[in-house]
Amino acid sequence: MPLLRSAAFRQRQNCLIVRKCQPRNETDAIRRFVTWAQVAGQMSDVDSAAVRAAVDKYESAIKQALDRLDDTIRTLAGLPYVRIFGLDDAMLPRSTELALAGIAPEPFDQAILAGVLVSARRLWDSGEREISFCEQDGDLQPFGKSGANKRLLKDAFDESHVWVYGDFTLSGPLRPNGFE
Repeated sequence: MPLLRSAAFRQRQNCLIVRKCQPRNETDAIRRFVTWAQVAGQMSDVDSAAVRAAVDKYESAIKQALDRLDDTIRTLAGLPYVRIFGLDDAMLPRSTELALAGIAPEPFDQAILAGVLVSARRLWDSGEREISFCEQDGDLQPFGKSGANKRLLKDAFDESHVWVYGDFTLSGPLRPNGFE
């Protein structure tokens, strides 16, 4: 039974990813601009053809990547340094606490945040130090675009001894010396 649920969950998540990652809005906006610019005499036929060709290639590349999504997830899941886990008896109530405190706005964010915070706390308790989380989703970053802290979210990460980077290059924000 758990395998059926996890397969169904994965399928729902893939559908969500596929739905949210469609480039149609952006590409349609670019195509409308090119049509307007061409009619207005702001863009030549050669330039508009080049832009349309680039947009078509962009759209095609994304669709191909989405078509390979299941294979990509399977490949990632098979890597020796990736551990996939379900929410456990400590993470589920933590997710509810986050929801009730208004810390994470969406159920999926609450689940991710609960998994990160509880796992980080376990790592810390087992002696690990310098625990980091890389996140590009602004809803899960403890800092706003201007760099101001989102106090409740920052406090939750700090309590679990997690430093949050705003991307996957580990370049920023800089981890302060002695952060624990």
